[in-house]
Amino acid sequence: MKKEKETGRGLRRQPTRSKIVATIGPASNNPVTIRGMMRAGADVFRINFSHGRHDQHAQSIRDIRRIAREEKIAIGILADLQGPKIRLGAFRDGEPFLLKKGDSLEIVAGEKLLGEPGRVSCVYDQFASDVEVGERILIDDGSIELKVVKIEGNTVHTVVRYGGLLRQHKGVNLPGTKVHAPSLTEKDLFDLEFALAHRVDFIALSFVRSASDVTDLKDRIQKLGGDVEVVSKIERPEAVKEIREIIAVSDGVMVARGDMGVELGPEKVPAVQKQIIALCNQAAIPVITATQMLESMISSPRPTRAEASDVANAIYDGTSALMLSAETASGNYPILAVRTMNRIARETEKHLFDPHGQTALRRRTRRLDKGECSISEATVVAAASATLALEARGIVVFTETGRTAKLVARERMPQRMFAFTPHQRTFSRLSLQWGVIPLLTRKARTVAQLHRMAEEDLLEKHLAKDQDTLVFIAGLMQVSGATNTVQIRKLGEDLKG
Repeated sequence: MKKEKETGRGLRRQPTRSKIVATIGPASNNPVTIRGMMRAGADVFRINFSHGRHDQHAQSIRDIRRIAREEKIAIGILADLQGPKIRLGAFRDGEPFLLKKGDSLEIVAGEKLLGEPGRVSCVYDQFASDVEVGERILIDDGSIELKVVKIEGNTVHTVVRYGGLLRQHKGVNLPGTKVHAPSLTEKDLFDLEFALAHRVDFIALSFVRSASDVTDLKDRIQKLGGDVEVVSKIERPEAVKEIREIIAVSDGVMVARGDMGVELGPEKVPAVQKQIIALCNQAAIPVITATQMLESMISSPRPTRAEASDVANAIYDGTSALMLSAETASGNYPILAVRTMNRIARETEKHLFDPHGQTALRRRTRRLDKGECSISEATVVAAASATLALEARGIVVFTETGRTAKLVARERMPQRMFAFTPHQRTFSRLSLQWGVIPLLTRKARTVAQLHRMAEEDLLEKHLAKDQDTLVFIAGLMQVSGATNTVQIRKLGEDLKG
């Protein structure tokens, strides 16, 4: 591979409407690779607290922020809490062993014993009290399946249904079992305080089961004085059943297809993914599609055709963002993986609004019944209609908190959306909004002054050209949620006077 692909040198950032989330790990936690991934198209960087030390994460956060400032682009940071992940304990000498169909295996809950053939430990203390005779236990993303035949004290006796090589510390899934582990473990609370201290933009909550899990986390964040948006990871069957309630209290959602596929069965994942994306679009919150999107690029410089189609179909469904996990965290081609994702997204987005396309993403027309929407929502829908009718260059939004930009993103317009904000926090968080190009601006005393600064900035950055028609959305200055004006302007007309 050529050197510029490894370093990002020579790459020109080409933003996509669907945002790209890249996970930081051993393969990418250095300034050269981080810069390369930004230039290749990464919009948000994920810090995975399932791996790594706090000092490593702190350095990555410092590097991401410094490089984003140098590149003059909006980059978000997503801190992903590990959650109550059930894992096997350590093995004697760390050696794996083979399980064959019909073999017996004892799993001892909470014990520190070293695993060996026939007997292993599980780090989850309530393991024996949660499972029941006859239930399935899946290990290592379902590659090994056990059946519970007897429970004695803290020891669960199982028989192997589908065998394989069993390795220490592998994840354990209990499909159909009501797990009583708290949504936030002691490790999560420790990691949460670290993330808040480093002012990350988003916190991802793993293994969400109900809306109360999300509100409990938000309450804790508030008590700690934090300012961060919460992304709910949908992995458990309970969460799918309560998805509407969870979306209602979340700032974003991640379709975490790894554990979801193990818990629900892979055949159910596509329909659940489509349902969640549609509901998040309706609620005007971002939705991330994650897990194995370009899995083969962990070791190969090219994705499979099926992976490219998977990415494209998520975009056609209306996903806000696409996530790379091991591809950028531990893979051989982190920058190339981001660049490939960017290429697939750009090619797919060419066909999103094709009126003759069978899979075209069409703007949703909603009837705004009396009393059923806010002034801001009505204003955004009116602006979107005007933009389409005039075939304007784009919509320009002025936003304090990012809420108006979320409403515009929900419209899924073919035109670009330029979101101006004077706040660095809002600027970074807009990195996750579909179709939005975030731009920092100065504080202004009047809407007219905002318009003038925005026009100068768009011309200077070559995001628009003289005489382009733009639709401006604004409201009362310094007031959140007061969006109530739409103005249609020819770019540059006032600047000439």
